[in-house]
Amino acid sequence: MLKPIKSLTLVEQTNDQLLSFIAEQSLQAGDSLPSIAHLSETLGASRAVIRESFRNLEARGIIEVANGRRARIKPVTCEPLMDYFTRFIQVEDRAQEEFTEIRIALELQCIKLAVDRGTDNQLAEIQNTVSQMRRYLAFQDRFVALDMQFHLQIARATQNTMMVYLLESLRDAIKGCIEQGLSARPDPQQMESVQVVHERLVDALLARDCEKAQKALLAHFYETSKLHV
Repeated sequence: MLKPIKSLTLVEQTNDQLLSFIAEQSLQAGDSLPSIAHLSETLGASRAVIRESFRNLEARGIIEVANGRRARIKPVTCEPLMDYFTRFIQVEDRAQEEFTEIRIALELQCIKLAVDRGTDNQLAEIQNTVSQMRRYLAFQDRFVALDMQFHLQIARATQNTMMVYLLESLRDAIKGCIEQGLSARPDPQQMESVQVVHERLVDALLARDCEKAQKALLAHFYETSKLHV
């Protein structure tokens, strides 16, 4: 159904102008925008409008504003996505199931790319992390931290920056799932099973065997899911 076209407010127009300016000038993280006075004169908008536009863009994570300094381009981070996923899991009934489906699809692709692109040093670092995990099987907090490090290291081995941001945005949710499983205080045999699938996954990565690595990842999810029962 067609609806009447709504005119943009001055602030919305200013937002669009500034976003276009950032793109056209290829501004990078840390680069400064023109002063409020300059923008006010150039755009023909009041300083109050420029300040409100700055507040909007800052809330969206595009710029950062500090007293006495010009607004600067903010580095790209995973914070907006992290907030979204954390909130989604809190309020949606099927969130846990849907989150697991997303995570499996994402991490299977991470495995494929890590096998193809990961450097020998990156794979060795993953192996070192899993070796440390074995030493901390009885220490939940340390084991969880190392498990998180393990998944992020695989993401970094993909050489895909966006993949890393996606995994980092899921970090708190993944951490929550791991902690939930371990909160039931699994017995040593269960923890050993979880550890073994991590080690099989690393062995397959080192051998650059994508099929075996992906099967090991699926086994990892299966073993972890049993901790929730």
